Amino acid sequence: MPPGPAAADPACADVIVGAPEELLGLPRQETTSQGTLAWGTGDGAVVLRCGVAPPPPTTEHCATLEDTSGTQIDWIVREDESGYVRFTTYGREPAIDLTVPRASAPDQPSAAALDLGQLVGAIPATAHCVGAGDL
Repeated sequence: MPPGPAAADPACADVIVGAPEELLGLPRQETTSQGTLAWGTGDGAVVLRCGVAPPPPTTEHCATLEDTSGTQIDWIVREDESGYVRFTTYGREPAIDLTVPRASAPDQPSAAALDLGQLVGAIPATAHCVGAGDL
């Protein structure tokens, strides 16, 4: 997996070092690209890439996910026809991509993003999702 353009950002090093040993019941796997991690192997692996290009304002689905501790993270959520759900942080730099195969979390792929809320929340938010009701 290729590193993001800002993978060398010190905040990415903190994310990689602080990432859990297990996610969705899958063991953490080290990768050879800076700023990246995987849990599990092969097509069923959950993949994290830190330092990807931050998404600009968009009309794509942006969801605010709140974990049990109250940490809120805004994510652009995209699902493709091959069975992968990609979550990209919105309003945080460096940005993080999290790719979750539906096979690893068929009922709730957002569980992976929720489980990483504290870790991702260490990167300060500078913008937030807004909807039509916020205008």
